Amino acid sequence: MKLLVPSWRDLDSADARLIRLTEFLGGKVEILPLEDGKAFSDAYFEERVADKNACLVINPEVLGGFFANESFPPELASYLISSFHSLLVYNLRPDAFSASAIRALSGGRLQSVCPVEEHNATYTVAAGTSEMCGRFSGLAFGPGDPAHDHVFCEDAKVGAVRTLIALDDRPLLASIREEGAEVFFLATPNWADLEEAWDGKPLIQYFSRLIPAAMVLRHIVGDQCWLPNQSHATLIIDDPLLRKDYGFLNYEDVLRSMDEHNFHTSIAFIPHNFRRNSRGITRMFRQRADRYSICFHGNDHTGAEFAADDSDLLNSMLRVAEARMDAYHKAAGLECDKVMVFPQGNFSSKAMNVLRARNFYAAVNTGAFPHANTATLSLADLLQPAILKYGGFPLFLRKYVRKIASQDIAFDLFFGKPIFIVEHHNIFEDPDALAAAVNRVNAVAPEIRWSSLRTAIENSWLRRRGENGETEIRVYSKTSRISNASARPQRYALEWPERGARDLAKVELDGVPCKYTWGEDGSVRFQMTIGPGESRLVSVVHENKFGVSDANTRLGWIAKAVLRRRLSELRDNHLSKNPQILSVAKFLQTQLLSNTGPKAESAE
Repeated sequence: MKLLVPSWRDLDSADARLIRLTEFLGGKVEILPLEDGKAFSDAYFEERVADKNACLVINPEVLGGFFANESFPPELASYLISSFHSLLVYNLRPDAFSASAIRALSGGRLQSVCPVEEHNATYTVAAGTSEMCGRFSGLAFGPGDPAHDHVFCEDAKVGAVRTLIALDDRPLLASIREEGAEVFFLATPNWADLEEAWDGKPLIQYFSRLIPAAMVLRHIVGDQCWLPNQSHATLIIDDPLLRKDYGFLNYEDVLRSMDEHNFHTSIAFIPHNFRRNSRGITRMFRQRADRYSICFHGNDHTGAEFAADDSDLLNSMLRVAEARMDAYHKAAGLECDKVMVFPQGNFSSKAMNVLRARNFYAAVNTGAFPHANTATLSLADLLQPAILKYGGFPLFLRKYVRKIASQDIAFDLFFGKPIFIVEHHNIFEDPDALAAAVNRVNAVAPEIRWSSLRTAIENSWLRRRGENGETEIRVYSKTSRISNASARPQRYALEWPERGARDLAKVELDGVPCKYTWGEDGSVRFQMTIGPGESRLVSVVHENKFGVSDANTRLGWIAKAVLRRRLSELRDNHLSKNPQILSVAKFLQTQLLSNTGPKAESAE
């Protein structure tokens, strides 16, 4: 189903934002030009619109000008409700024409809109609305956004509307169903523009300017919109060796907690430590792969090592890191997920290019921006499962345990983002805080699958129903697992947003090279059929054209890496349990190991 957007003279700025959001979500839009001197009436629609199984957009800012600020005709409202599948009434202002459109199209149930001046107002998403509101259903959170939020005034004597989202106990998003049509009313007029630069604030603060509209559009367009695949979550613990105890972390206790609360832990493992682990704990990881896994955490974990701007040095560090983890795999039988978690959260754009060339699946980080880079990210960049701004290599974001709320979880899942939570060993000094965060995830999304980073990222793709019956897939990992859960064979059309990268060597299906094409938008495209209940592993494989450097094998580099690791372990295993001594040790470590790299986002 498509959106029909009436336009008079120039395209209204709110309609332009609506069109961008609709197309971002995967829907289709048709603009209906209005002509001076021609009536906006049932005759107009009978002449211009053959297929009324569509959603008609009612923007009073456009129609008010066309009608020269007269009131919205009640007879036209009746015709529209009886003729179209659905209507979206939005971009409403506290003026007379908007009020007349609201009354006419709601049958008097709603009267007008007004701003919300209360700074501590709470959004309440109605329970039982998951078919439209997703995991926001039943949540209440705040504060509201008084600079942008509006709500409706109701007339309870006329009849009730279905309030999907309330603010300060008044409708912000409401709907009615009448004569077969579903009419949606969205009060907040100042929508976010997906092209605007992200200002760095938590995305949930865009809630009223983004999510209600996205809910309506996805509900209207249905499976022709991009929809998330499976929902996955992973707890990431940075730095520890695989020994029985590391700081406040005891691996046996964590395993019991994972079994009790149902979660999975991925250790962001420093390859430097590949020879220094307990056989017993390594065996535990192998035997309980449902609960434990490891991924790459830099190489030596020296200060800001992956913020380097030297591609050859980065390539050499990654070559050493992979060799170390390959040796560990051969000796201990434990495989390391080919996912990079950046030490101290610092990375460069060149590091992303080298990771792509070495065919890592993706990177995971707390921050969204490279070090010392003036790059900007749009809201559209942030609303995809992974950021693809940096050479098309996927960057997934993660949040700290104490900074993830239920509404953040619902927001990420709405757009198909996996839930990645990060902590260091000291979270286990207060295990209740971790258990509360895990239980929060499981409460918001009972169906969520806790898994390794590799599994979560492999399954981070969006799907929609294509016009020819194919299932279209948009992939956000360099290797993805595509599954067919239906009872019959299914045709799939995959696309990777490679942005025209010409270092692509091949596309593989279950490890075998296969044919692919380039799309006009620079994406790599591939088609396949999957039988019922089957899954296939598909990969884009790049050629590594970078050189090598011996800087990271020199004695000074190695000595510094060894010293840093031993000091960090002394801090984590002993000093961390004495806050006063720890503060002195951190100061001394900073002085001893100071370098030109950026300030770390955390101790490690």
